[in-house]
Amino acid sequence: MDIILMFFVFLACIVLGAIVLTLSMSPSGKKEQENPIKGTSFIPSQMFMSNDGFGGIAVNDKTLQICLLKNPAIPPRLLHISHMVGSFLVKNGEILGEGLRTGPKSLISFQKVMHSNVERLIKSWQAPSSHRDNQRIDLIVLIHDADDPLHVVNFLDMETKEGGILYEKALGTATHWHYVLDGLILQADQHAHLQPEPDQEGAESPLPSVADELEKLGELVEKKHMTPQEFTIQKEKLVA
Repeated sequence: MDIILMFFVFLACIVLGAIVLTLSMSPSGKKEQENPIKGTSFIPSQMFMSNDGFGGIAVNDKTLQICLLKNPAIPPRLLHISHMVGSFLVKNGEILGEGLRTGPKSLISFQKVMHSNVERLIKSWQAPSSHRDNQRIDLIVLIHDADDPLHVVNFLDMETKEGGILYEKALGTATHWHYVLDGLILQADQHAHLQPEPDQEGAESPLPSVADELEKLGELVEKKHMTPQEFTIQKEKLVA
């Protein structure tokens, strides 16, 4: 009888522990989705931060915004997906995949100019001969900004075995984010194709599309998805 009683007590403890663990995990996941990123009103639907805390990215699928994270000393950078130009998945100095905008013409020109900069950056990451076993996986986000066009998110940078658990996990996460950004780039392309180019026949002026963008930015401020300071910055870029 004592053995049977001890068995049922042990079984009850396991069930109770599983219930407590489930309850403790569920609220935290929900809470993370509801909290905005510090210093902004941006609430991400997905977010990743590198292990060293230097370089991260977050997206909001509903507002079509991305948030670029560097380190605690630098404020987060909030952008609409229309500012995205490309996404590069890089493994050990090799570009595994790239997603690029197909329009408008101004972005294509910028893309061609910056591609050589992307290649130089990747080349600078190549490990010296003494660290041949070092594995590095990165995601490069190309932004239409002459002053700060490249944002790097690192997923792995350490001596480990290619094909190992850490390597495969990092590659899987990086690939997922590359697909996420590719999807946003596709949406940005679809939005851009709806806007007439200035040199198209029958196009009156680029001003109406600028006005539309300003109206959309104003709505983001009203909904508290963008701060007034961020609105001013984006407004100056559009007017320019």
